[in-house]
Amino acid sequence: MDIVRAKVFRFDPEVDHAPRFETFEVPYVPQMRVLDVLDYIHETLAQDIGYRWFCGVQKCGCCALRVNGRELLACWEPAQVDMVIEPLKHVPLVRDLVVDRGPFEDDLMRLETWLQRSKPHPGFPEPLFHRAMVPAIEALKCLACLACQSACPVLEDDGNTGFIGPAPLVQLAQFALDPRDGADRGRTAAIEGGIFQCISCYKCQEVCPTEIPLVDGIIEPLKRKAIASAPEKAAHTRAFLDIVEERGYIDPVQLVLKTRGLAALTRPGWALRLLLRRKVDPRKSVFPKRHKGVAQVRKLFEKMRGRRS
Repeated sequence: MDIVRAKVFRFDPEVDHAPRFETFEVPYVPQMRVLDVLDYIHETLAQDIGYRWFCGVQKCGCCALRVNGRELLACWEPAQVDMVIEPLKHVPLVRDLVVDRGPFEDDLMRLETWLQRSKPHPGFPEPLFHRAMVPAIEALKCLACLACQSACPVLEDDGNTGFIGPAPLVQLAQFALDPRDGADRGRTAAIEGGIFQCISCYKCQEVCPTEIPLVDGIIEPLKRKAIASAPEKAAHTRAFLDIVEERGYIDPVQLVLKTRGLAALTRPGWALRLLLRRKVDPRKSVFPKRHKGVAQVRKLFEKMRGRRS
């Protein structure tokens, strides 16, 4: 590989009428990173290009962007022969590859992401055992790079779902899973965070540069707290369970109807994507059939209800 061809997103809202892509050819050197490509472009080809980085060693998260459609850290990703480099999605754009982190910081204030004790601590040094902190340790690995926020498909819905996104919820989990914290984080996750709009698709987890188990270790524990604190907000969970108990399987169309109403399915783009990806079968929704194992499924539900009572 002698040359790296980088097709870079360019847009300055103060000057440009519309976004565009500009292609640069950069001489390849061994061990070259995406960040090195951008540095070369800035130093020799386009001094006005906007991008952001700070530490360069996968610690600050400032250099997060998208390469060939995937979220990553520019300082940690090897350069490829052909690259399309774009800014993160679902975050306001400042210029070129630079995004505005202000709304994310505002979300953290709204979620009150600081330690809130229900009783005074006994003083310093405070006794704190590793075992008690294990649930929060994964959340504390977060770089706040916003890669997960960009990858979240729920946020594609123009912000109409009420879902705050995975990035602020990871910050909330740092305290929700901390045994010293006394605030009702479950209710905050449900009401302010809209956590029940999360579909646990693992897209956020797939792009996390520090490999945090975002769904199993962060989102799902927060959902359990949210169900306990604000069960009235768990419409998606209740609808999911009701459909499975009734039919023995999940019907995506019925799930959408029960949680978002008929208007969601009348949106042409959304409905078409569901059909093309074979996520829905209108015939099964219009003429539903109970699964042959539905009796066993219902027994499981009854068994779980018995355990709770």
